[in-house]
Amino acid sequence: MIACMVEAYGESIDPDTIHPYMWMNKAGYFMAGYEFMNFPYSFGLLFAKGLYAEYLKKGEEFVARYRQFLSATSKHNIADVAKLMDIDVHSIDFWRGALKLIEPDIEAFISTT
Repeated sequence: MIACMVEAYGESIDPDTIHPYMWMNKAGYFMAGYEFMNFPYSFGLLFAKGLYAEYLKKGEEFVARYRQFLSATSKHNIADVAKLMDIDVHSIDFWRGALKLIEPDIEAFISTT
């Protein structure tokens, strides 16, 4: 596990802080066919980037409604909460806007691999 994490994280992690038995706690690392376990992380990243893209377009108008949005996140499903921000999670344009923000990161990754 230590070797895998050092290879994956490089100099961004102190090898002395790595839990040598993390694979026992996070079995999903090695379970083929369970890729969906990472879905919440991917969705969360893209949704947050999509929110930021909307902020860049709307500025203070966005900020004024953002607190209402945050207070509703634990009370409603994501589609209904997103509507508070005039976001349609079923719209491909929303997700494309989110991806546009991480496009430079994707390009950097591709160019280094």
